[in-house]
Amino acid sequence: MEKPLVFSILVLVLQTHFCQTLVVPSQPLVVPVGSEVTLPCQLESVKDLRDQVVDWARHDLNPRYIHIRRDGWDHLISQNSLYLGRTRLSERGLAYGDMSLTLSRVRLSDAGTYHCFIPQMDTRAEVTLSTFSITSVFVYSILMASSLRCESRGWFPEPELVWLDSEGRGVNEETFSVSSRLSVEQSPGNSFTCRVRHQETRQSRENQIRITGQTPLFLEACASCSVAWTLFVLGLILCAAVGAFVLWKYKTLSKYRFCICLSHCERQFICSCVVDFTYNAHGFSDSKP
Repeated sequence: MEKPLVFSILVLVLQTHFCQTLVVPSQPLVVPVGSEVTLPCQLESVKDLRDQVVDWARHDLNPRYIHIRRDGWDHLISQNSLYLGRTRLSERGLAYGDMSLTLSRVRLSDAGTYHCFIPQMDTRAEVTLSTFSITSVFVYSILMASSLRCESRGWFPEPELVWLDSEGRGVNEETFSVSSRLSVEQSPGNSFTCRVRHQETRQSRENQIRITGQTPLFLEACASCSVAWTLFVLGLILCAAVGAFVLWKYKTLSKYRFCICLSHCERQFICSCVVDFTYNAHGFSDSKP
């Protein structure tokens, strides 16, 4: 009776040590560019992993290693340079069997499948990461035309652009576009919202423009366009100032006429003009003919 009991205990110990399961999310993690994310990966039961070998890798990269820890220390010599200075493991988490990887300053290129692996236990799991990028939306009117334009650049993946009226109803819808033009009527009190959104991530950005009906449509501008209008006005003022200076300079120089030189003495030339001048090395000076 003692042998079967000892054998059962031995099998149980081996299963506890070698047949551990890593728990990871079943769905991809979706995070914005520039943020910080933790890729969850931990053992079902509590076990100290601080002295274990734990690896994080992406098999589509070369080198494939994202983070390696051995004998209680991080070994990052073989780490892919794309992740330099952006990964870390929690010492406290490792003490309880949690080998989750924290990734900072997320990039678009970080999207992919990550493998967490404990060699001594021959157990591994996969975590999928998806990244996206969203930026500001700009709405402005077309000069001398009864239409609006909406633009937004730097999105990933491709977004959907939707025009909404003041009641929130869809006016015009375009798929996979970040630029749209909308023809509108100049009715007082009308307002339009341009919303750019991701269907999968449910992330969106929007901006609004209001038509008062008291001024031409091309003078209506959203708040986000105030900087552009300011720069445009400053440019006009600068051009006017330069033009005035050139005109003044031309009129100033036009009164100096080239004349027929009558005689010369040493290094001076005396010329007779409507207004008489002497030209020498120092420039023009008054003289009598």
